Amino acid sequence: MAKGIEILDVSIGTGEEVLAGTTVVLNLRMFLRQGEEVFVYPEPRVRIDLKGRHCIAGLRKGIIGMRVGGVRHITISPHLAFGTDGVPGKVPPNALLRCEVELLEVRAAGVRKSEDSPPGKLLHVFQPGEAVRNRPRWQFGMDEDGRCGVYVSIPMPGVSWRHTRNKTLAWQLDRDAASALFDEAMTLPERFPNECLHGDALWSDHTEPANGITRDRETDTPCVTISVSERGQRLSDYSLKETSHALKSFGLYRVIRSQIESVFGSCEEDEGVESPGG
Repeated sequence: MAKGIEILDVSIGTGEEVLAGTTVVLNLRMFLRQGEEVFVYPEPRVRIDLKGRHCIAGLRKGIIGMRVGGVRHITISPHLAFGTDGVPGKVPPNALLRCEVELLEVRAAGVRKSEDSPPGKLLHVFQPGEAVRNRPRWQFGMDEDGRCGVYVSIPMPGVSWRHTRNKTLAWQLDRDAASALFDEAMTLPERFPNECLHGDALWSDHTEPANGITRDRETDTPCVTISVSERGQRLSDYSLKETSHALKSFGLYRVIRSQIESVFGSCEEDEGVESPGG
C-alpha cells in the first residue's frame, strides 16, 4: 500500500473485486483527525472513476482490492487527501482524513446509471481552459437547493494540463435565486436562438496537450457549454461563444466568474462582446 495510507477492513465483501481503472459506487463518510465529520460530497452515495483524478489519490488507491459488500476504514495523510489547500469551509489545510467506505458496486470503466444522479435538476457550466491566454478551465455544478461547486484548473507555464494548480470552491445560494438561474439557463436558447450553438456548429480543439477547447466552426472562438439535466437525462444542452451577448448577460456566469476571481484574481484576458444575435 502507498505510503500515507492506512487500511482497516471492518468486513470483507464477497462480491466483485475493485481493480485499477474500474468504476465504483460507494457509501462514503469522511472525518477529520479529531472525529469531526466533513461533507465534501452532497450525498453519501458516491460514484468514482478510478481512471480519472476526480477524487483524492488516497481514496482511489485505498479502495483497490475491496470486494462488493465490504466495509473499509482508510486513514489518509494530507498529501494524498486535500493537501495544503484543503476545501474552503469544509476541510482545513493539511488535514488528515479518515474515510469509512462501504463498497456497493463495481462497474466497467466510465459506466453511468440514472440512479447515480441525485433527485432533482442539476445545472452544469463548463469553460475550457486555454494556456496561451492563461485562461483557467473550470467545471461548475448547482442543484435545485442552491448548493454550488466549481473545480478550477489554472495552467502552469511550459507544462501540460495534466500538471495544473487546482482548487475546489463551494458556496450556497438561496432556493429562489437558484430557481431563477435554472429558468434563465433553460430559456436562453429561446431568447438567443442564433447564439446558442449545437452539434455541427462546434468542434473540439486538442492543440494543447491534455486539454480540449470547444470552438465554434465559423470563427474558432472558444465556447462555454451549459446544460441542465435530471437523473442523468439532458433537458437542455448548448454552447455559447465566450464573446456572445447571451453569455455576458447570463447571471450565473457572472456569479461563477466573481467567485473564481475572489480566490485567484483576474487570471484571464478580457474578451470583447458581440452585439446581440452575433
